[in-house]
Amino acid sequence: MEGKEIYMVKGKTHIVKSLREKSGKTVSKILVGAMLLASAGTFTGCDANPEFGKQGSQYEKQDGIGLVGSGDSTEDNSDPGNANPGIGGSSSTNGLNVSAGTRAAANVPGYVQSKSYYDYDFADEENADFEALLDEIFENSVTSDSISYNFQVKDGSNYGVEAPEATLGDPSMDDEAIAEQKEDDQEMYKKLVAFEDQPLTESERWTYLNEKLDYEISLQIYDYIQFYEPFSPMRGLQSNIPTNFTDYRFDDKSDVEDYVAMMYQMRDYFDGYLDWERVKSEKGYFMADSTADQVIEQCNDFTEDPENNYMISVFNDRIDELDFLTDEEKESFKEQNKDAMINYVIPAFQDLADTMAELKGTGTNDGGLCNYDGGLAYYEDYLLPSFVGGTKDADTMMEYLQKQQDSLISDLSLIYYGNDEIYNDYYDKSDSLFAKTDSMTPSEQIDELMSGSMDNFPKLDTIPYTASYMDKSMEDIMENTLAYYMSPAIDDEEHNIIIVNGKHNSDLWGTLAHEGCPGHMFQNTYFQQTHPDKVRALAGNLGYQEGWAVYSSYEILPYYNFDDSYSTSDNEAMAELYSINEKLGYLIYGVIDIGVNAKGWTVDDVSNYLEESGFGTDGAQDIFDTVVGDPACYLSYSQGYFEMQELRDQAENAISDFDPVTFHECILSAGPCNYVLLQQRVDKYIEDNQ
Repeated sequence: MEGKEIYMVKGKTHIVKSLREKSGKTVSKILVGAMLLASAGTFTGCDANPEFGKQGSQYEKQDGIGLVGSGDSTEDNSDPGNANPGIGGSSSTNGLNVSAGTRAAANVPGYVQSKSYYDYDFADEENADFEALLDEIFENSVTSDSISYNFQVKDGSNYGVEAPEATLGDPSMDDEAIAEQKEDDQEMYKKLVAFEDQPLTESERWTYLNEKLDYEISLQIYDYIQFYEPFSPMRGLQSNIPTNFTDYRFDDKSDVEDYVAMMYQMRDYFDGYLDWERVKSEKGYFMADSTADQVIEQCNDFTEDPENNYMISVFNDRIDELDFLTDEEKESFKEQNKDAMINYVIPAFQDLADTMAELKGTGTNDGGLCNYDGGLAYYEDYLLPSFVGGTKDADTMMEYLQKQQDSLISDLSLIYYGNDEIYNDYYDKSDSLFAKTDSMTPSEQIDELMSGSMDNFPKLDTIPYTASYMDKSMEDIMENTLAYYMSPAIDDEEHNIIIVNGKHNSDLWGTLAHEGCPGHMFQNTYFQQTHPDKVRALAGNLGYQEGWAVYSSYEILPYYNFDDSYSTSDNEAMAELYSINEKLGYLIYGVIDIGVNAKGWTVDDVSNYLEESGFGTDGAQDIFDTVVGDPACYLSYSQGYFEMQELRDQAENAISDFDPVTFHECILSAGPCNYVLLQQRVDKYIEDNQ
């Protein structure tokens, strides 16, 4: 299910605590400390289940990875995510949605690097046949299910598209359905590449190259279909329910009717995927026991008190606010929703828990993907391109991240030996670094970010947005979610939404920079104001989106006044310490993800790596279980960030009078895309500015 991505930060570490040793020990032991949970991030993030997410620009969930969503996302944001297979590519009619919106390029079988975007001759007039194909891709994307439609467009008639009849989508995963979808996607790809040598405008050529590359990546899933997992802990259907429906937009009575209709479809929808889980079990590809336990726990939490489930109370509150319904209609919808929740939705979660318990123990692998026959190829050919992009395989990425780790440790040592007073101050204040803004509301903090920290970014008119706290009934259910950003429908650009979990009301500055400005909200708003074609307007790419949100949130840190007594250099050092600590958190998860899923690391290996890196080892099992349950997700943040920073370094080193504003314009105007294509834009930017 495709939908607008929601970037959300789940499980952000509240700083990787430094373990100082005041005697003359090695710097690496002085520097970094115990990892608690995942580092900050928007989980746009990975969009959960490809079929059930809101991805396109904002949905992040779970431990800082983007679900369907990006909030930190995104969200997910995501999202991922938001991971959400994405927006903008082929659209599927069954449960395996492999549309290409979040896909990125990599060294995958069958992928041939196209000539550079700038090597093409651009036509002066639009290609009518190509525009017709884009219309078809767009319609497939927004009408594949009702959640996709609701999050992506407000009024489909603006684009000549009719709203679909209320549906969660087709969860069919039998051999015939998969073969039919594969044939449909291959046919769409053939239609697309037929335009390789046809005249296209500059905008059309950029859309073409992105769509082509996205399809080439997403088509890889059919070679590894046995690994497709609709119920992963962070990105699965069950983990996306809270925001997919509590954020469902009610513009008129038909939206409410569709919502209730989908509630009644929930049990059948889950059953389609549960049949797939039984097939996976028979073939030896059922999830690890630890992953099954996480899913069962999620289901038990959701079904604990059916009569008082938060989805009932939140729905009732939202219905009471609708002025286009009569009192009688409101009561009727409340009764219908409660009936659907108790007799269809709750049973769907109970069915899932029962099936997980029934099949638990039938899996043949409790470790990383590489322990399966074909698992490493799936990780490198599909997951890394989908969640990161670029051209690095697992070995190269591991080596790259470990070099970055050494560099960060070196940077820490320089600060420690050059300014041990500020280093010690950072350690002492690590739980209250942003105390000066903790008393401000989320809106006040975002306004402060937009007005006082954006000198190095292109100017935008005021961004209309709403920042609010999530319903208290959801705070515990989503306790690992600090905040998330939900992008507006592409024809309703003023409704940017940031939701904050009131249980985590301190140290929000970095999170709101990630979710708001200059992170996800700024990136999405800037790109939409370039008036991209409608297919690109839906585009999502986790590596780009999370890479930008992490990168840009670090860019504004020096503007924060940590302490009135600090000199400018002390303030900058404090900002650098904070960002290094966070980068190390992301990086550690990225390295472990590759170690477990590409190298076959065990829990002991994870523990040894943490200890050798100067981190505490208490969380080794939890981190191991996380990357087994949702492989490659954290790499959207860690590797995504370093890919973005690498582009910045290339430009800054090559241009004598480097201007961060114009560099950021180059990145933002490209829109969500894979790093192979983004590299071409940056190369041209460097050439034009040397």
